[in-house]
Amino acid sequence: MEEEVYLRMREAILQGDLPGGERLVQEDIAQRFGTSRIPVRDALRRLEADGLVEAGARGVYSVTRFGPDDLKEVYALRELLEGHLVEHACEHLTGEVLEELEQLHQDMEQARADQDPEAYVALNQRFHRALYDAADQPRTEKIILSLWQGIPPLTPLTIEHRMDESSREHLAIIEALRDRDAPRAATAMRAHVATAGRALLEHVARGDVNLR
Repeated sequence: MEEEVYLRMREAILQGDLPGGERLVQEDIAQRFGTSRIPVRDALRRLEADGLVEAGARGVYSVTRFGPDDLKEVYALRELLEGHLVEHACEHLTGEVLEELEQLHQDMEQARADQDPEAYVALNQRFHRALYDAADQPRTEKIILSLWQGIPPLTPLTIEHRMDESSREHLAIIEALRDRDAPRAATAMRAHVATAGRALLEHVARGDVNLR
């Protein structure tokens, strides 16, 4: 039950059904899901760890407000951490992992040709996870994943032309990995994250996306 409450509330927050600043009353949530307060409390703690809700001085939860400045902070952190992780991964990359990354890139190319952003997003996440797993730095990877989870909207890949740019950026990363050029791979990843962040900020500025 706790998992169901967590997943459904997380989806509602990321989709904007629960706006920033909205107070979350545990008794009301428990009644809505037909459960006790314990799974609700545990789900709220997980959402707090994701950065999607915050607890006040008296333990009262509310949906975290998220604006352009927060977006800039998240992408600045991602740029630093993901560049670092890729540089480290390059030094430990096996041929098997490189083949997996190349196959995922080919699959993303097919999703892009099919204009299937949902498939592209899922493959993109697998690409990044496979690369970061290769670095074998679980604490850093956990921080990165928490930054991914707390961003509404979750990805800028649905923005027009962003899949095309993303594909070119992934190829630049793969080429650097093939050459075992760790600094170039890190630079390519930082550029990839920075470009995604700028695209999303521009999207917000135009009013195409409303942040909480």
